[in-house]
Amino acid sequence: MVVDKVLNSIVPGRAAREEKKVKEGKLDEELRETFPTSDPLASTQPGSGVTGAEVKALHPSPSQIAAKRRPA
Repeated sequence: MVVDKVLNSIVPGRAAREEKKVKEGKLDEELRETFPTSDPLASTQPGSGVTGAEVKALHPSPSQIAAKRRPA
């Protein structure tokens, strides 16, 4: 909403607090949905964050450099 955007730009730290509140709400909902089973929450599953394949390498690996040097 427009009011939220204006308040986020005026009030220091409001955007971060709102984002934290949304994340905590999602976690609370997941806890309610999984209780009383022993299944781990989706947000805590491996691979739910950034993985190695998604991170851009700073420098090419030796095999990538060799592949570029080979004639096609």
